[in-house]
Formats: sequence, C-alpha cells, structure tokens
Amino acid sequence: MTVVVSSDGRRLTLGGLLAKGGEGAVHHIVEAPDLVAKIYLRGKAGDRREKVEAMVSARLHLTTSFVAFPVDTLKTQRGEFLGFTMKKVNGFKSVHDLYGPASRKSEFPTADANFLVRAAINLARAIASVHTTGCVIGDINHSGVLVSEKALVTLIDSDSFQFRSQSKLYRCLVGVPEYTPPELQGALLDRTDRMPNHDNFGLAVLLFQLLFLGRHPFAGRYRGKGDMDIRKAIGEGRFAYSERRAETMMEPPPYVPALDDYGKEVARAFETAFRLPAKHTNGRPLASEWVTLLTSVEAGLKTCAADRAHSYAGSLSSCPWCSIERSMGRSLFAAQYSPTAPIMDIGQLLTAIRGIPAPGKPPEPEKIVEPLLSLTVSPAGQQARSERRVTVVAGIIAIIIGLYLMTSVQGFWGSALVAGAGFMTLRSLDLKRAFATNHASAQSGWEAERKTWIAHAGPGKFEERRNHYLNLATAHSELPAQEQAKLKALEQKKRQLQMQKHMESHLIERAKIPKIGAGRKATLASFGFEDAWDVMQRPITNVPGFGPSLAADVMGWARSVERKFVFNNAIPTDPQAIQQIKAEIGKKRAEFERELHRAPDELRRLADDAHKLVKSPPQRLIEAYQRLKQLEVDMGRI
Repeated sequence: MTVVVSSDGRRLTLGGLLAKGGEGAVHHIVEAPDLVAKIYLRGKAGDRREKVEAMVSARLHLTTSFVAFPVDTLKTQRGEFLGFTMKKVNGFKSVHDLYGPASRKSEFPTADANFLVRAAINLARAIASVHTTGCVIGDINHSGVLVSEKALVTLIDSDSFQFRSQSKLYRCLVGVPEYTPPELQGALLDRTDRMPNHDNFGLAVLLFQLLFLGRHPFAGRYRGKGDMDIRKAIGEGRFAYSERRAETMMEPPPYVPALDDYGKEVARAFETAFRLPAKHTNGRPLASEWVTLLTSVEAGLKTCAADRAHSYAGSLSSCPWCSIERSMGRSLFAAQYSPTAPIMDIGQLLTAIRGIPAPGKPPEPEKIVEPLLSLTVSPAGQQARSERRVTVVAGIIAIIIGLYLMTSVQGFWGSALVAGAGFMTLRSLDLKRAFATNHASAQSGWEAERKTWIAHAGPGKFEERRNHYLNLATAHSELPAQEQAKLKALEQKKRQLQMQKHMESHLIERAKIPKIGAGRKATLASFGFEDAWDVMQRPITNVPGFGPSLAADVMGWARSVERKFVFNNAIPTDPQAIQQIKAEIGKKRAEFERELHRAPDELRRLADDAHKLVKSPPQRLIEAYQRLKQLEVDMGRI
C-alpha cells in the first residue's frame, strides 16, 4: 500500500480505489475513515498545487458542510505534491440519477415528487454557501452534485472552483456548455473571471432538471428553419418552456409539467434566469432567493388523493403528475396509493345505492312556469303595431292614388302602384317577420333550459350517476381477478421482463456512443429517451436534430446492449415488476373506493335537488320561458 504524508504531519495509507476520472483517482484512507484522498494523475499535480495549498490554508472546509473542500495537502515521503484529503461522502449519488425518471427508479426508488423539491432547496443552499465563501463554482454541472437518500446535497470537484487568495485569482478553467450562460458560450474560460451570476444560470438549469423530469430547459422543438441544439438555443435565449413562444419560436417536448405547475413565482424566476441578460446586469435569481422561493413552494404542496408519491402546488385543481403518467403510460415515481377508510361490503353498497328512490317523472315545465307569468304587449310590440298602422294607412293612400291613375291618367303605372302598395300593406299586417330572428333565438334558449331542467328535475341525471356508481362497484369487485391475471401474465413474460430490465439498466448518459455528446444526450433525455429500452420502443428520428444517421448510431448502441442479454430461467420474476402491478391495482382500488364512498350522499343530493326544482323552478328557466312568451304576445300569437 502507498503511504503519503499529510500537511498536518500525519503519515496516511491509501486504501482501495473509490473512483477514477480524467484528473485523478479517489482512494480510501486506512487511518482516517471519515476522509478520502484525491491523487492527481502524473502531469496534473503541478498545475493544481498552488491553488490547493491556498484553499487548504484558507480552511474553506470549515466554512460549509455542503462542499467537499480540500482539508490537507498530500505529498510523497520525498515531498512531491500528490493531491489532497477531503471529507468522505457516504451514500450520495449523482443528481442525474435523481432527476432522470429511468435512473431514479433504481437509484432512488423511494423518492417522490416532494423529495425533488427538497433536493432542489438543498442544492440552492449548497451553492449559496459556496458564494458566501467568495468562491465561484464556474464549472457547474450535474457531475459535481451528489444527493443522499435524505435529499441532502454535497458539492464535489471543489478544486476546480474559482478562488481568490489575497491578491491572486485562481480561475476555473473549464465548463460544460449545457450549463454555461449565454454570455460565456464560446468564451475562453481559462481566461475568464467568473461571477456568481454565471453560477446562477447553471443552478437554474439544474433546478429545472430536478423539478421537470430531467428535461433540459433549452431542449425543445424549434419552429424556425434548421436545427437548434442546446448550445445554440442557450446563446440565443430560446428557453423552450417560455411563455414568449412568438419570440423564442420553441415548443417544449411532450409529457412534461407546465412551467407554472409549481406556481407563478417559480415560472417567473425561470423566465428571468433564462432570458438573455442585459449588459452589466446581474439579474438572475440568486441561490439564496431560490432557497426562499422553493421553501415557500414546499410549504404549499398538497398530496395527491390517488397517489401519495405525487405532491403538487396547492393552487392547482388537479394533480399534474397523474395526468402526465396517464399520457405516458408509465409511472414517474414508485406509487404510494392512499388507502381510504375500510369500504363497506360491495353487496351492502349496491343495496344502499339501489335503495335510494329515484325522482319521478317531472311535469311539463310549461305547466309550472305558466302560472307565474302575466304578460302584456311590450313597448317593442307596441312600436311594431304603431309602425304597422302607419304602413297600412300609407298603403291605402297609395292604392287610392293608384286607382286614380288607372282610371284617369295612365293605366300601367296606376296598376303597378296598386299592386306594389297592396303587397306591402298585406305584408306589414304580419308581425311575425319583425320578430322572427328574436323568436328563433328565444325558442332555442327555452329548449336548452327545458332539456336541462327535465334532466335534473326528473330521473335522468340521477339514473346516469347511479349507473356510473354501479359500474364502478362492479369494476372494484373485479380488481382481485385483474391482479391475478396480470401477475400470471408477468410470469409468462419472464424473458421479456428480464430483457427490459437489462436494457433499462444501460443509461444513455453513461454510454459512449459515436457523435452523441453531452448536448445530444440532454436532448434525448428531454424527449424521454434515457436508456436502451426507450430507444427500442420509439423512433428517435422524432427528436429534433436526430436524422437517420444519428438515429442509426443510437440504435446500433441499443442493439449491442440487446445482444449482451442472457436469459436465466432460474431467476424469479422481477420483484419490482410484481410490486408495480400491486401498486397499480392498489391505486385503482383507492380511486374506486374514494369515489364509491361519495355515492350515497351524491345520489341523495340529486334526489333532493330534483324535488326542489319541481317545487321551485330556477330563475333562468322562468326567464327563458318568459322571453319566448313575451315575443309570442308581441307577435300576436297569444
């Protein structure tokens, strides 16, 4: 085993390898189980020595519990700089494993919607704590964020942070384009002084991915010409979920929450974070502001009545997660159905429902409303009659003149005048024409109100709801048989299930696929392609920017994963698949029972409402009938 010397004088033994990356490797430390050692690769240590020594000297690891800052430097016994010690982060996994629905299923199986909000709060707290130290993360991305099973957050790779020691600035030399703000896209990062406002952009991207199913905020469908990759969209401020659709020309991918599902304040904060910045402004929400905002969101969350894994903003009338899961045909969280109070025996329930008497056939509404009316000719009717009198008198005069012309002056023109005046006079006698349009409208309005009243005052609405509940009770009684049939089918599909689990375990994010870099992986994830199984289920050519060539590369990778599958008949049916069926049936049972509990009360209310409508017709019914009859009076029909 390798022995190294710590800057506090301790001799430490490097233990087993924990992780390995492009800069170095992380090892256990035999004498210090609460610490780990990061040992740089040959050629890397010299470039980092001065910065790490400055960080250790500043004792940054004592300023925040959210960051694995360097604790002590490590050297060989001959004094050659090797790396540093930092606190050991036990039980933490990449934030990507949490916000991606596919990886969350295996890496965070108990995480629910509320867990995502709690993790987002802690992420914002972690980055706020970095900024209080005077550091800037710079290379902010998902690989540097770890999350625990309690939604706690730790930031790693702190030796890449931008750090100022007295008069010297140690820059962050790199960055991931998908998390880099528009003003730094294409910049020489090793020559750029980073600002907290730059971190605020990357933070907003990570928060968005946590809250919106791992979707990248700049991955969507571009309505302009050509392709729009994530880097270009960031540089042009094309936030795919923005309400400024006419400006961004972007549409979000399918099966995602709406931007304001977490409330208007959160929507506005993301709009602000992702808008192209004005010069010399630091307008993006601060990490500390996100903490306040998301804490308020968390306090206002309510639990879905159908699935306790679903939490959503109290301002919403229905659960958005249920809607998305129904559209996608898959669960986003491990279901936690909410059992209600024990339901009565189905037979007793059916007896109770059938025992509530239905309302009788109601009388014709005209017979109820007619006695309430007392109508006379309205001012409009009187005016129409007055106009008719004037027209008749004028017509008679015209006829007399016409007769005179016929006999004394000119026969043709006199005949024409008599015929025209006679026609107009006879036509004016019929008042129906003056009120035809209003009468047709009134007749239509009355028929609509009449139909509605009969449905609610009679047995129509009552019978409709009773039949619904009887069908629901039947469906409830069939659930045990349905569960058994699904479990039996599951056993018969053992090979397919093993194949599916094998394919789902191969995530695109972790794969090496020709021409598919971080940006294209983020785009695929934003359109619901997270693993090899997803690739086999739907055509990738539907994803913007993925033509036949790129699609073939991704499909080739998925096929290679498929070829590695080996069926093992001795392995029992996947317990997770069994649990998923039981959870699905349990969720249905809870939904059915919750609704069935309301049946007797609703049916009694409908029966009571029907009796009340017969005794006291609603004002809109009276007004509709009154309008119709008033027009008939004015037309002279009554």
